Parts: sequence; structure tokens; C-alpha cells
Amino acid sequence: MRRMIRTAIVVFLACGLAAAHEKSLHKGRAAEGEVVSASKDGFVMQTAKGKVRVTLSDSTTVERGDEKIGRDAIHVGDDVSVFGTTLETGEIVAREVLFGGAGGREGPAGSHGTE
Repeated sequence: MRRMIRTAIVVFLACGLAAAHEKSLHKGRAAEGEVVSASKDGFVMQTAKGKVRVTLSDSTTVERGDEKIGRDAIHVGDDVSVFGTTLETGEIVAREVLFGGAGGREGPAGSHGTE
């Protein structure tokens, strides 16, 4: 009986961790687009509404699938989803950057959302 309960708990926790990396489960609405320029402090992405500057902070997480990766993995041509705070200037201070598709590259730029 204890073994069954432990197994159920492990399965439940594993499902929760896997689901945490689904874009639809992140807080807010993502701004989506293609990276058109990148630097150590951020990048510019092309969205359906135009170019948007994204600033990365020390607390910004960058993820590809279920793996956290370094911000230096962001390159021109990557399709990304950005969750963060949109300033009055239109700039986004990123809380999370998620790579789209396998290898971080998939179709054309998406739409620009805000929190």
C-alpha cells in the first residue's frame, strides 16, 4: 500500500514539473517573435506588431523545453516567447524567455502580447 502511494506521489509530481514548461501555464500572455539582434543584456525581436526591445535581468530565466539554459544561447533567428513586464515605452523586461520548437527555431514570428 505504501509503495502504491509513493508511486502515485512521484507520478503526480513528475506531471506537474512537465506541465510547468507549457506556455499556456505561465503567468500572463507571452510576447512572441523572432530574435533580430542580441546582446548580453537583451535582444530585439520582430513581432506581428513590429520590433520590440527585450531586457534581460539577473533573475530572467531562459528555457528550451524543460531545460534551463544560459542567456548566451539566444541568437538571431530564434523564435521565442517572452513573459515579463511591458513598460510604457513598449520595452519588455523579461521574467522568462522560452524557445519555440525543437532547437529553438520554428516558423515565422508570432504576435506581441503583454501582461
